[in-house]
Amino acid sequence: MLATLPFLGYIVEGLTVTVGATLVGFAGALLIGATLSTLIVGSNTLPRYVASGYVTVFRALPELLFVFIVYYGLDIAMRALAARIGMAPLEISPFAAVTIALAMQFAAYCAEIFRDARTAIPGGLIEAGEAIGLSGRKVRTRIVLPLMFINATPALGNIFLVILKVSALASVIGLEEVTRRAKVVAGTTKEPFGAFAVAAICFLIVTALATALQHYVERRTNFGRSVA
Repeated sequence: MLATLPFLGYIVEGLTVTVGATLVGFAGALLIGATLSTLIVGSNTLPRYVASGYVTVFRALPELLFVFIVYYGLDIAMRALAARIGMAPLEISPFAAVTIALAMQFAAYCAEIFRDARTAIPGGLIEAGEAIGLSGRKVRTRIVLPLMFINATPALGNIFLVILKVSALASVIGLEEVTRRAKVVAGTTKEPFGAFAVAAICFLIVTALATALQHYVERRTNFGRSVA
């Protein structure tokens, strides 16, 4: 355990990459998921079927498998494109690959969350907005979207934590995040327990902070309880 202490800073520095990948992937999942949920509840048949198919497919794929598909698939596509236009070979970074994979896959879960959150909004509130003369756009932006995000807050908080944990899979494609650095230190010191214990503590700290933030947002939005 003591042999790991000199490498403590090296492991902790990987936390910036872990958190960065999580935030970018989560933001992308929110954006894509919100778009998908809009298509699913829309009146156009083809976009609705396409969005529903997207959700079904990406909820079924294992996260690690999809990280490999994105990383190697995009690498092949970018090299083929570079060769076609006569440029030097292009490579996709592990960070870009994992954030794209996280955003695309967890967008399927976010779409279901947003759809359920939209369904939970009382129809009377929407009718009240229309009755006082609000346009369709204002009803969506001032009533539907705020209430939808309030209803979705607990589930989205859980999705963020899942993405945080799944981001450790990026180590298999060489991303220098916490888990990858802990593995490097474990190989150097021959003390895997100490290195991975430090990585575990890093994840626990970020999870605790994210959970506290989620609870704060829930209290501020008065989600099913009185404001403290």
